[in-house]
This record gives sequence, structure tokens and C-alpha cells, in this order.
Amino acid sequence: MIHNEILEWIEAFAPLSLACEWDNVGLMAGSREDKTRNVLFCLDLTESIIDSAAASGINLIITHHPLIFDKENPVAEGSLLARKIKKLNDSGITVYSAHSNLDKARGGVNDVLALRLGLTDIKADESQLHRVGSLPTAVPVSFFVDDKTSTFNSFNSKLVLPANLAMDDNVVTVGVCCGSFDGETDWMIENKVDILVTGEMKHHAALDLFEQGIAALEIGHYESEISGIMSLAAHVKKSMEAQLKHEGVALRIASKTNPYFDIFSFEEQNGGGL
Repeated sequence: MIHNEILEWIEAFAPLSLACEWDNVGLMAGSREDKTRNVLFCLDLTESIIDSAAASGINLIITHHPLIFDKENPVAEGSLLARKIKKLNDSGITVYSAHSNLDKARGGVNDVLALRLGLTDIKADESQLHRVGSLPTAVPVSFFVDDKTSTFNSFNSKLVLPANLAMDDNVVTVGVCCGSFDGETDWMIENKVDILVTGEMKHHAALDLFEQGIAALEIGHYESEISGIMSLAAHVKKSMEAQLKHEGVALRIASKTNPYFDIFSFEEQNGGGL
């Protein structure tokens, strides 16, 4: 088995043509033609993951966030990125990234997030970068926030609560935008979204939602996307199980790349005091 067999499956699932113009997806380092030993899926490619992969006989890494976001600018000598690329080359590791194409894909990151939120009647907007769905029953904002914060283990979540809503008001129609909210609101207004769930957003985007009367819950960038990359790994394993088993290729997932510290969970673990 060579890397290209796995990469072609991923490209059929999340076609490169779906990627946004600003994005950089596909092969980041290495070769599609190398023989596959073991495969690692991760949200972000940290230096420690590269070190662990090299020590574990992994020579294909599938990431969500591109190793190289700006393909037009040369990699600065001596930078962290340059160090990562050197380690990859020295270790013979190939890196492939599926980003906005995986966000948009049917069964991709946004769909997985919508399903984890417990939504039904899920549909994509025109851009395919967002999803809209319904809760089985209307619930108060307070219940929704507590329930979803618990579901995603998101102790440092943020809530935008506009003046037209109160914590005991009900919500039923939910908008979904994994990762970083892009600021687009037309699709939410058109679909009469009560509350948006996203990973994170800039201050001005939150203010726009507030003024337009749309509630929003930030659950964390990592929290909103890690299930999507885990689901991709599961799809690959299920679809190529016989071949992977025959070739002795193992699939692994690195699920500990969240850079943020859970302040509130830390306080709870230590009795709630400072």
C-alpha cells in the first residue's frame, strides 16, 4: 500500500474542489508514492507529534489544519515551521491536510458537529461552510448552554446573548460553524436561526450577532473540530479495513493538541478556591 491509496480515498470523501480560495489543502510535505507503514490523524501538527510519529514508525500524517497556510510566502529560515519541515524530511514523513474541503464535505467536520449537538433535519447553506438544524424540542438558552458545554467538555465557553433574548427563553433552530465563525449572517437570518454554535469568533463578529439579535455559543476551536478528524479516521478505517489489515497498517489519532488551559475545570478540581 502506498500513501496515494489513502489520499485518493480522502479526496473522494472531501474533494479538493470544495476548498475555499484562501485555503491551502493537499500535500504539505513528502511524497504520495511512499509505502505506508502507519498513519496518524490529528487536528494540528505540533513538533511533539512529529517527534512521536518518527519514533513510532508513522510515515503518513493527515491533519485538518494545514501545516503551511500561506503557500505563497517562503518559509523563514530558523522558524518553527522550518524546523518542523526539516524534521519531517529527515524522518521521511508525508503530511497531507484536509481543511475547508473537509469542513464542507458531506459527513465532514460541520456535519459531525451538528450530529454531536443532537440536531435533526440538518442542511447546508449555499456556501456549504455552515449547517442549520433543529433540536428535537425547544429548550431554554440556559439548558442549551449547560448541556452543550458538558457535551464538549468546554469549560471556558462564551455566550453572546442579545437584548431580545433571556436565559429562560427557548431556542430550537441552531446554526453550526466549526472552527472560527466567518462573520456571515445572511444564512442565519434566512433560516431564522435562534442560536449559533461555533468554535470561536472575533469581537466584531460577536458584536454583529448581538446587534442582529442572534445568540451564539463559542465552545472552543479545538472542541468544535476534533470529532470531525476522529470521524474521518473512522471512515478510512472502515472503508479500507481489509487492505489496511492485509498490509499491517495501523491508524492512530492524536487528540491532545488543544493549546488552551481549562481554568474553570482546574478550579473545580482544587475545591473551587484560589
